Amino acid sequence: MKGKSYPEVYEVYDVEGNSSSSREIRPKFATCKTKLKYLWRIGDHGIYEGYPAEITRLFNLPAEIDHVDAVYERPDKKIVFFIGRKYYVFNANNLEPGYPKPLTYLGLPASLEKIDGAMVWGHNGRTYFFSGSMYWRFDESVNYVELDYPRDMSMFAGVGNDIDAVFQWKNGKTYFFKGKGFWEFDDLRMRVAHEKQKLSAPVWMGCPPPEIETNDIETNLPRKSRIVSTSSAAAIATATAGRTVSMLAMVVMSFVARIM
Repeated sequence: MKGKSYPEVYEVYDVEGNSSSSREIRPKFATCKTKLKYLWRIGDHGIYEGYPAEITRLFNLPAEIDHVDAVYERPDKKIVFFIGRKYYVFNANNLEPGYPKPLTYLGLPASLEKIDGAMVWGHNGRTYFFSGSMYWRFDESVNYVELDYPRDMSMFAGVGNDIDAVFQWKNGKTYFFKGKGFWEFDDLRMRVAHEKQKLSAPVWMGCPPPEIETNDIETNLPRKSRIVSTSSAAAIATATAGRTVSMLAMVVMSFVARIM
């Protein structure tokens, strides 16, 4: 991170199992990814030693892979990565035999270029895939999308189209990410809990607040503030010094602690 540039944050996972439901994705660790093949693991006290690290160092993905579009943990604890028109299933950090497979194998249309986000929604225990202006509900028992889908993203009022990520935090709340911001989602009212986004980097990654007017609400961030310390920015910028890159998103699964 450099100056006023802030990374876009995707998935964040809890590796301690602090949840009443094993079906919930349990966030705690955040990562950012550049156009290069790196990720950061971030916890309560900042960036972990040894990071950033190459994606392929942690996951047995092809060496040419430089991004992940979406990922989620299935009820059987296996991890699904979505990359372009294909998906990969991992048992811990080992790729299952026969993968990758095309998205069409899951009942998704051949015209679909990628999945934007995926989650097992604690609200009803069902799996959801998001892409563009549409979403699908997925039946894990038959490994196929359900009838009467896709449906329009307007069902998730206030989120809009083309999300970057979605997950459910250990507090049971759902969060949608897009660009440099995120929304908390009210599962009962089926709409965002706040219309304006909150900035992702200061909230989830501990980055210093920007020296600009923000659109944050309901946080402890000032409406206008100055960067008084560059330590957080320097830590994240280490791997990208001398390069101009746009920060995209990547994930660290809930099983990371078991394979490190």
